[in-house]
Amino acid sequence: IIYFFLLVYCIFIVWLLDGFKNTLKLTDCINKKTPFVSIVIAAKDESNNLSKLFDCLEKQSYPKDKYEIIIVNDKSKDDTLKIIKNCSIDNLKYIDINFTPKNWAPKKWAIYKGIEKSQGSIILQTDADCYMGKDWIRLMIKPFEDISVGFVSSLTPMLSNSNNIYKQLHLLDSIAQDIFSGYAIGKGLIFSCTARSIAFRKSYFIDVKGYRDISHILSGDDDLLMHKIVHYIGCKVKFIINKNAAVFSKPPNSLYDFFIQRLRFASKGFIYYKKEFISVELKILLPLLYILNFFISISIIRFCNTGEPLYFFPFLFKMIADYFMVYPVINNFGERWSLVSFIILSIFHPFYIISFGLLGPMLNFKWK
Repeated sequence: IIYFFLLVYCIFIVWLLDGFKNTLKLTDCINKKTPFVSIVIAAKDESNNLSKLFDCLEKQSYPKDKYEIIIVNDKSKDDTLKIIKNCSIDNLKYIDINFTPKNWAPKKWAIYKGIEKSQGSIILQTDADCYMGKDWIRLMIKPFEDISVGFVSSLTPMLSNSNNIYKQLHLLDSIAQDIFSGYAIGKGLIFSCTARSIAFRKSYFIDVKGYRDISHILSGDDDLLMHKIVHYIGCKVKFIINKNAAVFSKPPNSLYDFFIQRLRFASKGFIYYKKEFISVELKILLPLLYILNFFISISIIRFCNTGEPLYFFPFLFKMIADYFMVYPVINNFGERWSLVSFIILSIFHPFYIISFGLLGPMLNFKWK
């Protein structure tokens, strides 16, 4: 049974790898059209991160009169609001939120209020603890020159200041998640995206009634919205693999924060099956991936107990398949490849997938 699921997975990965050629490299970032863009950011207790974000947004190569920055202070208890008020960026607007209505997740309400105030035809979304290169807006907006495109996402690597195995593990894990979804988009499948770097047409957000029916869900201001737009509008989604379109953030500060973050991501597991707009392919893929990782975990445990190669080969084959998926992106990204980190992540990944997949939907979380 293990080898059967492994064979299916390897065939799927080989097929998925073909999606790489359909991701957008965008070596030319000259925009033929420059629509007005609204960058919407929800901020809660981000006083330590806003200066770097504002510096990045102010230095964008996109025309200054063609974008606005709307930052929404969501009941921060630190100096977030003070820093926002003292910011000297001309095209920055802010909203101060004192309460969240019933049946609204705090972050979604903050983003919704930002979009409500926006003037742009394109909404560009990131998080307050992120930073990016000067061509981020240009590259994220360029795919919309194709009128059939309604949603765009890009790489969102997690980078720490240290140069150790902790940095490598988070970098590999974050990129692996992004490119799995990115390759899928290249093959016409809709799986997921990350709110640290997404863009969509404001008119489509209005047409699908925004966060209606998902407003109460803590996460999902990214992937659930993408599924809604694609399902009800029928537009195309594009994934940009160019490193200049990437948005960076720091990994969780502690192991506890990492667990909470991953459990929060996994908390939508059962919700996917309650919503008609979620793609059929995702509803099929999730249990198959869970079963595969469950079997790989068993094979690792059995190999440690018995030392029999029969139980080692499933892990080895999956690791090889994952290598061909992750390595090309890491290599093009200019980051040093760490085989040790990759092997360690390959060992622990199946265990945390089944653990988070099981616990995530059962626990309650707060946005900070």
